[in-house]
Amino acid sequence: MASLSSRREIILQEAAHMFREKGYRSANLRELAKRAGIQGGSIYHHFASKQEILFQVMDDTMSDMLAQLNARLEGAETAAEKLRRMMHFHIEYVVTGSDRTYVTDDELRNLEPMNYQQVVQKRDRYQKTVEDILAAGQTEEGWQVVDPKLYARAVIKVCAGVASWYRPTGELRIAQVAEAYIHLLCAGLLPRPVL
Repeated sequence: MASLSSRREIILQEAAHMFREKGYRSANLRELAKRAGIQGGSIYHHFASKQEILFQVMDDTMSDMLAQLNARLEGAETAAEKLRRMMHFHIEYVVTGSDRTYVTDDELRNLEPMNYQQVVQKRDRYQKTVEDILAAGQTEEGWQVVDPKLYARAVIKVCAGVASWYRPTGELRIAQVAEAYIHLLCAGLLPRPVL
């Protein structure tokens, strides 16, 4: 018999999958309970409402992303190394946790105001970490960063987009995709003058 915490985790995983597949508004708790392998009313032993489930998926995802990103950045001394680690992490995370990250990105509009504020605060902290990396690169390494906030949003979206097309059976591994994106971002497309 599954423990309460593992049953709760199964519900959240199935909810993320169903919200991605059907959209939050079209998903219903009876079907979610069936997918999670529990009786319809049993879902209320774990969560008070569908809104609480959506919030928990998103809040857990943002908390986990923040903690893992900070751990991944530990020991990185230069802005270039921090950016490399950040992009590798973000691409790996969205590809391996695609249902949860998709829902966290796509269903924000369906959160009630207090839940929305809490998730957005964590999302903004994540984005600020990327902004700080870009600003440090501008100062320390002469990166051409016109607007760290705008560039941080672009970097995050580019990394997040990999989940929509990446297939583990394809030609490229996740690390190869990350390195190609890093090269594109850091080297750009224009030829450099010969010195």
